[in-house]
Amino acid sequence: MQLTQRALVLAAAALALPLLAGCAGSDTTGTAGAAGTVPPSSGAPAGQNAAGGSTGDSTFRGKDLVISAGCTVPASRPATVWVQGFDPSTWKKTASVEFTLPAQVVIDKRDHEELSALYSLCAESLPHEEPAGGTATSDAAFGPRVRQLFDRDFTKLAVVTADDRTGARHVGYVDRTGKFTDLTGDGKGFATTPKEQDALFAPDGGSVWFTHLDAARQQHIASRSTSGSHDITEQWAGEPPGTRDNILLLGGSPLRGLLGPSPRFSPDGTRVSDFVSARGLSVTSVTASGPLATKGALPLPDYECEPSGWVDNHTLLCAHRESGSTPKHLNNIWTIDVARLRPEASSQTTDGAGPDLLPMTDRANLPVAVSPDGKRLLFRSVQGKVEQPYVSALTPGAQPQLISAQDAATALGYGNVVLEWR
Repeated sequence: MQLTQRALVLAAAALALPLLAGCAGSDTTGTAGAAGTVPPSSGAPAGQNAAGGSTGDSTFRGKDLVISAGCTVPASRPATVWVQGFDPSTWKKTASVEFTLPAQVVIDKRDHEELSALYSLCAESLPHEEPAGGTATSDAAFGPRVRQLFDRDFTKLAVVTADDRTGARHVGYVDRTGKFTDLTGDGKGFATTPKEQDALFAPDGGSVWFTHLDAARQQHIASRSTSGSHDITEQWAGEPPGTRDNILLLGGSPLRGLLGPSPRFSPDGTRVSDFVSARGLSVTSVTASGPLATKGALPLPDYECEPSGWVDNHTLLCAHRESGSTPKHLNNIWTIDVARLRPEASSQTTDGAGPDLLPMTDRANLPVAVSPDGKRLLFRSVQGKVEQPYVSALTPGAQPQLISAQDAATALGYGNVVLEWR
C-alpha cells in the first residue's frame, strides 16, 4: 500500500496487468497469460457449467453485503473473473459468480496504454515484482472504477477487444454464459477505425460508457445502449485533460462521465475529489461530463490527505500519503469536513481535518470501503509482509477488529479488489 498521488492507482489507493484473456495464437489474442492467483475453488472453477458460464449461488442481495472481485489468467485455459459477496455480520460468503472471458477480450496494456479496468483487476495474475512491504498489487487497483466494470447485479461484465491487424478497439460485454456482445460493431463503408476503450457500465446496466479518439485526436466520452441498435451517444468531446494517467469514472444524476487521475464521487454525485489542474488535490463540483472542473475547486490544505472515498456527502475520507519530516497523521486514517474548506484566496484558512480514527501504530493502513450507514470502515493493514483486513467503527480511538474468516480474510485482505459495501 504505497500511498502517493493518484488516489489508489497512482498512489496506493483506497481501493484499482492486460494479457489477452485466453490462449495465444490468434491475431487478436496477444500473449498467453502467466500462471496467476487461484480462484476460490479447486480443479474446475466452482459454479461453472459445461458451457463455460456460471451456476450456483449468484444472488447478490441489495444490502448488507461486502463485495470483492478477483481474476486469474492461466496459460492453459481462458481467463476467469469472479465476484464474491460476504455478510458483514458473520463474514461468511453468501454469493458468488464467475465470468469466463473470450479470447479476444483485452487484459494487458497495448502500446504501454491501459485499455480497460480489467488490467487493474487482473494484476495479481500477471507477471510482476512483489510490491514493496509485502502489499498486494490489488492495493493499487481503483475500487470504484473496477466496480463499474459490472452492472448492478453482476450479470454482465464490460470489456474491450482489440484487433492487432487493423488497430480497431471495440467495447461490449460478457454475460455469465461467456457470450460476448460487441456493441461497437463492424461499421459500414469507408470509415475511421474505431478506437473505443475504458468500457464501464452505467449503474442501471442499460448502457456502456467509454472513451475514444477521433481522427483529429480529440478525446470523446460516449455511450452505447445494451439494447436496440447500440448507436453511439456522444457525452463530451474536447482536448484531453492536462493531468496525466487519466481514467474514466461515472457518477451523479443525471449520469456524468469524468476524466481525472483518480476521481471519487460523493454519495450524491454532486462533488468529486481528485487532482485538479492548477489546483492540486481538491474537491470540485460535478456539472457536466469531461475533465474535472477547475472553477470553484477547493484545494485540500491537508497535504497528507490521499482522498480515499466519502463517509457522507460532506465528509471526505483520507489515507496517509507521503509527507514531510513531521507528519500529523502518519499511518493513520481520518476525515475532512469539506464544508470547512475555503478558496485559496480566503483569509480564513482551515484544513477541515478531524482526529485520527485508528490507534497510533507502525502499521500502514489503507481504507477500502465504508458501510452504507457511514458508521464502519473496512481497511487493509500491513505489518511487515503480512496484510490483513480489519473493520472498525468510524469513531476516533475505536479498536479495529480483525476479519479472520478464511474466505473473507483472503478476498478482502490481500488478493482481490474490494468493490463496494452495499
